[in-house]
Amino acid sequence: MTDTHERTQGTADELAQFIRSRLKPLQRQYLSPKRNGSVDSRLAQLRHAVTGAPGESAAIWDLPLDGVPRPGRTDVPSATERAAHTVCTLYALHQQAKRTPMFVDGISIGHAMRRLVRSHNAGADPEREGSLRLRFDALLTAESYEELTYHLCGLVQQFRAADVPLDYARLAQDLVSLQRPHRVAGVRIRWGRDYHRLHLPGLHRIAAIDGNGHNA
Repeated sequence: MTDTHERTQGTADELAQFIRSRLKPLQRQYLSPKRNGSVDSRLAQLRHAVTGAPGESAAIWDLPLDGVPRPGRTDVPSATERAAHTVCTLYALHQQAKRTPMFVDGISIGHAMRRLVRSHNAGADPEREGSLRLRFDALLTAESYEELTYHLCGLVQQFRAADVPLDYARLAQDLVSLQRPHRVAGVRIRWGRDYHRLHLPGLHRIAAIDGNGHNA
């Protein structure tokens, strides 16, 4: 059991590092005053693939798939390939036209949802907060990976509109876990805790963020 847990944790850590190595340089290039059109084209290619399957768009094969930990050995994408494709394309959607980093370490889906609620001052409007919670609940109760990514796409667009960033390396780890039935409940519990944890004293402020998407 310990060996299995260590292998799983090792894969999760490798995947997080892989996502950072792919997206953080892209983010730095996009936010640079000297950015050129190539990075805009790259992000556009990723955005256009957001509803597709891994490997479906040849234009982006190298970014989410080349070097991904635990690649598939059949015609069916592996859990890590699906997660990498999802987060890379969602990040491109999230960062579009934004001049601050949307990939920021330490901000889970639960944290981002709470920040979204606060950005709309929905805490003072039970009906508005209830509407946002329905979106979060739909994500938490998704019964398939396709349903999950559909709801994620809608939430990311809301995060983008409200300038709420997200930790895409952590999201990739969670997406792998959500493809393993025995780990689904644990992810849902963490997201729920993170959503409510921002009520705790000292966690109400949004941390200062540097240009690399790290909390300062």
